[in-house]
Amino acid sequence: MKKIQVLLAASVLFWSGHVYAASFNIDPAGLGQTQFNALADDLGAATWMNPSNSAEPHSAGLIPVGVQVALEVSSLSLDSNAAHWNLVGVNNVDILPMPRLRLSAGIPFGLDLSYMVLSLPNSNFEMSGFEGRMAFGNYIPVPFLEANIRYHRSSLTGIPGMEVSNYGFAAMIGADTPIVKPYIEFGSVTSTTTPSGALSALASHETTQSTFTLGAKLQFALFILNAETSTVGDKDLTSLKLGFEF
Repeated sequence: MKKIQVLLAASVLFWSGHVYAASFNIDPAGLGQTQFNALADDLGAATWMNPSNSAEPHSAGLIPVGVQVALEVSSLSLDSNAAHWNLVGVNNVDILPMPRLRLSAGIPFGLDLSYMVLSLPNSNFEMSGFEGRMAFGNYIPVPFLEANIRYHRSSLTGIPGMEVSNYGFAAMIGADTPIVKPYIEFGSVTSTTTPSGALSALASHETTQSTFTLGAKLQFALFILNAETSTVGDKDLTSLKLGFEF
């Protein structure tokens, strides 16, 4: 089972890289305000920095600082017939894959800092984000219960005519059980898409949406695997993360 999960994550990551290289060297100059807003909503959800982690802080180990290095793929469900995607030259696409690298460091007092980046060869699509978490499960008098709160920011650049920036807050609660660690998160994210270049005449688009995630973390010594299903407003995402903690 473990080998199948690892191969699945690696295959999706490889495939999604080719999709980006083919799909995002585009010029959305033909977009009107309505189509721009619809595209902004999709890209805002794709740019959201999903939790992709359990409520267990990395710093819970024997050493004072823990590190996690992970490859992650999040896929956003799309309407393949949407006019805004057809106008920018992306046709018959049902999912928008987001492969990225995420680095996390846990330090004492339940603090956790993360940074993620996406930059693909032969593509103008670039994304980066960071988050800070604070765990407070130790203050809840229930065994095997972990909880944290987080603040995150992320941005998407490189697509001609638009730039997306996100910030948000969330609260997570999870079970700190051996091997399998399920968790649930509620939050909100504010996404702002700013037009430029050929789209400068259009107005910026800003929206605040609720977020919800169900996930689980599998941990085998240094090896970890995360699986999540999330919603950003009415947008659906799924995520897989393969990483190592030490």
